[in-house]
Amino acid sequence: MDVLELQKVKRDFSLVYQRKIPIKVLKKDGSREAFQIQKVINAVGKSAYRAMTELTEEEKERLCQGVIERVEELEYHEIPIAMMHNIVESTLEEVKPAVAKSYRDYRNYKQDFVRMLDDVYKKSQSIMYIGDKENSNADSALVSTKRSLIFNQLNKQLYEKFFMTAEEIQACRDGYLYVHDMSSRRDTMNCCLFDIKNVLTGGFEMGNMWYNEPKTLDVAFDVIGDIVLSAASQQYGGFTVPSVELILEPYGEKS
Repeated sequence: MDVLELQKVKRDFSLVYQRKIPIKVLKKDGSREAFQIQKVINAVGKSAYRAMTELTEEEKERLCQGVIERVEELEYHEIPIAMMHNIVESTLEEVKPAVAKSYRDYRNYKQDFVRMLDDVYKKSQSIMYIGDKENSNADSALVSTKRSLIFNQLNKQLYEKFFMTAEEIQACRDGYLYVHDMSSRRDTMNCCLFDIKNVLTGGFEMGNMWYNEPKTLDVAFDVIGDIVLSAASQQYGGFTVPSVELILEPYGEKS
């Protein structure tokens, strides 16, 4: 049992702090749920944990009282969840500002991901039913290409979110900066001079299968073709085998 669960066991604030007239919280999906102050305490407890602190019993009581007072001032029978978040946040600012910041940052973080997934969904619909012309080498009529393009759109959003500064993002939007192949930069490399000689020497394993070092020129060509197909598909941009004539020379002599 973790710290947050222990806090729940210690005291249920919903039994102590109750409104005279029950109200419902209108959630984002349209469903309604009875307002319980203990859920506020639990959510704020997680925010405090992320801020590496915790609320004292006195601070929890002040939070409960402040939230309920603000709710009663509204005289609503239903409160949208966004409004409830604002009430909790403003009360937290008075009780413990550091936790209020953690609570606010987490809300913004979730909202960013909602927006991100919404953008990806819109782009995926466009790819599925209209196609994509950004890359002339990718045939967006193929199912495999559609899947790749949709995944790339998500990767692009994640790269922008976690790797780019606010100044870089703004420069991209204003047209001053262009990040080439942004969708592929998170998990692979660009433009490779592949050391195929080192791979061939002594044999190698690929696709859970062991390949012996070629003994003839014909076999070397075939094996190099397999290697290039496999390795090139794991990256984006140019893929080059430099000085291939020098690599093939010993296999030509063996032939």
